[in-house]
Amino acid sequence: MPIEQVFEAIKNIEPIDELKQISTRRYLVSSFEETLLPLIKRHDIIVVAGEYFGDEGKGKITDAIANCDDVELILRTLSGENAGHTVVVGGKKFVFNLTPSGITVPGKVNGIGPECVMDPINYMQKEISQLIKAEIDYERRLFVGNVHIVGPHHKILDFALSPPNSSTLMGMSYVHASKVAKRGIRLDHLFNDTAEAEKRLKKDIDVYHALMQYNKKDEIEVLHDLREEMARRKKEVPKHIVEFLTAKDKIDCILNMYDRDVIRVPAFPQRRDVCHLAREYLRDGKKILLESPQSFFLSNATEKHWASSTSAQTHAAGVIASANINTAKHPYVVINVAKTPCDSRVGVGANPSSFVPQNYFSSQKPPVNTLDQLEGKCMDFDAIQKMYFQSIQPNGILNPVKYTDASGTYLINEAMSIAASRKFGEKGATTGKPRVVGLFDCLTAKLVNDVQGPYLSISAMDRGDEMDFVGMTIGYVFHHPKDDMLDSNGTPYMNGQIIKIGEEYPCDQVLEHCYPIIKVMPGWKNTPIGVEKIKPTDPLPKNVQAFIGTIEDLTGLKILSIGNGQDTKNLIYIKRADER
Repeated sequence: MPIEQVFEAIKNIEPIDELKQISTRRYLVSSFEETLLPLIKRHDIIVVAGEYFGDEGKGKITDAIANCDDVELILRTLSGENAGHTVVVGGKKFVFNLTPSGITVPGKVNGIGPECVMDPINYMQKEISQLIKAEIDYERRLFVGNVHIVGPHHKILDFALSPPNSSTLMGMSYVHASKVAKRGIRLDHLFNDTAEAEKRLKKDIDVYHALMQYNKKDEIEVLHDLREEMARRKKEVPKHIVEFLTAKDKIDCILNMYDRDVIRVPAFPQRRDVCHLAREYLRDGKKILLESPQSFFLSNATEKHWASSTSAQTHAAGVIASANINTAKHPYVVINVAKTPCDSRVGVGANPSSFVPQNYFSSQKPPVNTLDQLEGKCMDFDAIQKMYFQSIQPNGILNPVKYTDASGTYLINEAMSIAASRKFGEKGATTGKPRVVGLFDCLTAKLVNDVQGPYLSISAMDRGDEMDFVGMTIGYVFHHPKDDMLDSNGTPYMNGQIIKIGEEYPCDQVLEHCYPIIKVMPGWKNTPIGVEKIKPTDPLPKNVQAFIGTIEDLTGLKILSIGNGQDTKNLIYIKRADER
C-alpha cells in the first residue's frame, strides 16, 4: 500500500505518553577500566551479540574486550560468509567472515568452529591472505574446528534458485539444509579416508542435480548469469566455482580441489576441537570471549522474524549453546550492540523502523546492487535530514512529503534512506549491497533487554554530528490495506491499534503492516563527538546525554559505550553521574 495512503489513514492518531518523555539522567565520560572491566572480572564468559539485524558495528567493542588482559581465548561461533565484520586497527582495515577479531591482538588465541560453516578454499583466498599480507602471526594462535563445509554446489544453488535479496553465492540456506539432513561433509572428512566423504557427497550432489533439473537450470547458462552478476559487482567468479560448473564428475572435482587447495596447503590453520579448548581455558580459570555473528532478530530460533531469519541460532543463547559450555559452572554476560542514530539492515523482512521497506533497493528498476549505483542521487544530506524530521507530526507520524533535486523526485523517507546510505557508506561488508537505514527501535530494544540482559554498546553515535535532529521509534501503528484483522500468538491486531514498548511483540506477519511512531529530539551538530572533534576529557554534550538517557528510560537498557569513529579504539565509555 502506498505510504501516502497509509498516512491518510493513521495521521490523526492520538499522541502517546512516550512522546513527552524527557530524560533527567546525566552522564560522565568514563573508561574501560570503570565500565567494562568490572563486568569482565565478574564473569567467565563474555558474549558480544547484535541487538537487531546484524551490521551493528560489533567489531569495536569486540576488539576492546579482546585487548583486555583477562581475556585469553576468542571464539567465532555460528558464522559463515554471510556474516562479515570489519575491524580497523591502526588505520589498517580487515574484513573477516570467520576469523575472530582477536587475531589482530598479539598473543591472543582464537578459534573458529562451534557450528560455523566454511568454504575452505574461499577462506584461504579471502581471509588467510589478509593475515599473511599484514604479517600477522596466526600459525600458533588460530585454530579451526570441525566446521561444516560449504561446497560449490551449495553456492550455485543459492545463486540460481534464491531470491535477489538472499545471501547470493554464499550457500547458507543450502549448506544448513545439508547439515540438517546429514548429507553434508565436515572438515574432518577431508583429512581422513575419502570414501566416507565421497559417500556423503554423492547424496548431496544427487539433491543438487535434482533441484537444478526441477527448476530447469542449465549449468552453462548459470555460469553466464553468474559472470554477468559478478561483473556488475566488479568481482570475478571464484575459480573453484567455475571449475565445478564445468566439471563432468562433480564429486571427483570437489575432492580434488579440496586436496589441492586445502589439505596440501601449509598455510591452512591448525585444526582443533575448539569447544574442548574453551572448556580447558575455563577449567584453568581463564576468561573467553564469544563473538556472535549477525544478531538476535536474525536468529532462526527467534520467532518474531523467522521468515527472514538466517539459518543458525544467532541470539546470545544460541551462541553459548553452540560452544558447549556449562553456564551453571561458568557465569556469562552479554554485551548487546546496536547502531544509532541511523541503524541499518541488509536483507528482506519486516522492519517498521526503517525509512523504506527492506526490499526498496532490490525492487528498483534496475535493481540497486551496489552503493555506487546511488552516486548522484539525493546528494544534499543536510537539507534532506532537516526536511525528514520536520515532516514528522507532533503525534510521531511521518508526513511523506516530496523532495526534489536534479536526480528526480522522491518521497522524503526514500530521500532520507538514499542520502543516509550514501553519507555513511552503509553497505554490506560481504555483499556490497546498500543497507536500508532507519531509526533506533525502542520496542525491539526492550525485548532484547528482557531476553539477553541490559548491557548495550552503541556504535556510530558520531553520525549525530551531521544531524540537526535525531529520532527513535517509541511505538507502532498497525494498518492493514484491506482492513483485515491479523492474529499473532492469539492476540488480534486491528487497524489503528498502537503497540507500545514492553507490550507483546508481534510476529512478522503483523509487523509487515506496522508503521513507526517517532520521537524527535535535537541532534548534536553544534557539539560534535567525532574522534577528531572532541577531546577525551571533554564532557558529553547535553543532547547526547538526553538521547541515551531517553533510551535507558524507555527500555531499561544500561549503555556502556558509544562509538565516535571507525578505528576500534574510537569508543567513549560512559557512566551515570549518580554511579559510584
